[in-house]
Amino acid sequence: MVGLLLTSLLTSSVLGQTSEGENTLVVSPIRGPINSEFQEFGPTMTPDAKTLYFYSKRAERSYTEIFKSERKKDGTWDFPEEVSILNSPFDDQSPFITRDGKMILLSSNRDGSIEVMLADGKVGISRDLYVSNWNGKTWSVPTALPSPINTEEIEENPHLLGDTLLFTRYPFGKPNLAKIYYSQFKNNQWTKPKLLPSPINDQHATIAAAFNDDGKILFFSSNRPGGFGGFDLYMAKIEGEEFKDVENLGSPINSSEDEAYIVFQQVKKTFLFCRRVEGKSFDIFTASVPKQENLVQKKLEETKKISLDSVYFERASSILKPESSIPLDSIVDFLHENSDQKMKIIGHTDLTGTFEDNMILSKERAESVKQYLVSKGVDPNRLVTEGKGPTQPMVQGTDEASSKKNRRTEFVLLNP
Repeated sequence: MVGLLLTSLLTSSVLGQTSEGENTLVVSPIRGPINSEFQEFGPTMTPDAKTLYFYSKRAERSYTEIFKSERKKDGTWDFPEEVSILNSPFDDQSPFITRDGKMILLSSNRDGSIEVMLADGKVGISRDLYVSNWNGKTWSVPTALPSPINTEEIEENPHLLGDTLLFTRYPFGKPNLAKIYYSQFKNNQWTKPKLLPSPINDQHATIAAAFNDDGKILFFSSNRPGGFGGFDLYMAKIEGEEFKDVENLGSPINSSEDEAYIVFQQVKKTFLFCRRVEGKSFDIFTASVPKQENLVQKKLEETKKISLDSVYFERASSILKPESSIPLDSIVDFLHENSDQKMKIIGHTDLTGTFEDNMILSKERAESVKQYLVSKGVDPNRLVTEGKGPTQPMVQGTDEASSKKNRRTEFVLLNP
């Protein structure tokens, strides 16, 4: 049975669902002509969930290459095409798109990668990490990350959240010694990579780590004992610098075959992961809860605005409470799925307190909501804020019931 942490991720942002029933996790091969007789691995999506990137070694190709596919209106994926600007005449692997969609990281042993002297006297080329930037129309030519990220060892499976980079590293030709490392971007440079502590890394191979969207959960793959097959997928809670409650994701995610490289797509509430099929090559699979009606999105589509009194702040403060993530994630999803829309965020207060303080507080709360949306990958240029203070109450009164209705956040679409 899938753990409670996994289920909560899939169901936490479905505010206002009207249909009832069990949250049944559906696991299946990705829909469309993505999987083949060759290996498909390293899936990643753009923030709007409309474009899929992955790598594969297809027929008549000597090396792995990065491909992309567009989501069709029926939800299936179109025939994949090579991403020429990202590929080289050598192995190009492990694409990862940052949550703002402005950067893609990948692993490659192209010309310029670090050479390594092998035990037999031959020279090998290590796989290093590269980065490419999106200019609004196309990706830039990838450039290598500097030392101390890239070394004579193999670096692959990059994942970046904020200023923290996760990646897999192992000695040339020895993937059984793979471990997860992390580095942080500080003072305009990368810190020396360190091993993630126990219980993430242990004496067994550990690969392809990824954060969930808010950095509170870590996913990874390991062949440690006690699993369902060879490599299984695991998750752990992150509390400060500690990793707790390591949990095997169980069936139907894990099977008697190998599973690796799981990522969560916020907009579609979908996990993408890889499974070795019948002991042969890896294919891309999805895991999701059947989509139910979302009243926040429906209201925005119908009336172009919505007022929420379920966005909570600390008392007399603009600090968001954790439970506010549920309604705000529905706004995030709408903005990602409707990338041409701009939105005004309007803060309202109750009728208690001074007029001046409430005007300031309402503006600060609207700004706090904006920053939350931006932290989830929404372009700040699409958002404007305003504070109305107590000037537009829903009801007259200073009792708690009235104050709760008046303390609200309004979201208004600015496009005609």
